[in-house]
Amino acid sequence: MKSPVLFIGQKLSEFTHQWLYNQEIEYVEVDNLTPVEKFESQIFDIFLFFSPAGIESFRASGSFPPPNSAIMVNGNAAAQAAWRYFTNKVSLIDELDELPFVQYSIARWMKENHK
Repeated sequence: MKSPVLFIGQKLSEFTHQWLYNQEIEYVEVDNLTPVEKFESQIFDIFLFFSPAGIESFRASGSFPPPNSAIMVNGNAAAQAAWRYFTNKVSLIDELDELPFVQYSIARWMKENHK
C-alpha cells in the first residue's frame, strides 16, 4: 500500500514526528520561517494546513499545490483561507489535536485513492 507524501504547514510535535517515522511516511514540515521554495520540485499528495497563517505563508512564496493534490485543513478559519486561495478540493477536518488530524487526513486520502 502506497503511503502519501505530505506537505505540513507547521512544525510538528515530537510525538507526531515519531508516529510518522514509525509509519514510514515521507513528509516535509514548513513553518513561517522556512522558505517553501526549496521544496517546489517535490510532489506532495496531501497538503496539511493547521491555520490561515500557514496558508498565507505558502501562498506568499508564490507556490501552488498540484491540481491532483488533496488539501486538508484543520478548523474553519484555515478552511476559509484555503477556499479563497486554492482551486483544489479542500477538506475540512475539525480535529484540534495535531496527531489525530494527521492520522485522519492520511486515512481519508488512502480511502479516497484506494491505496
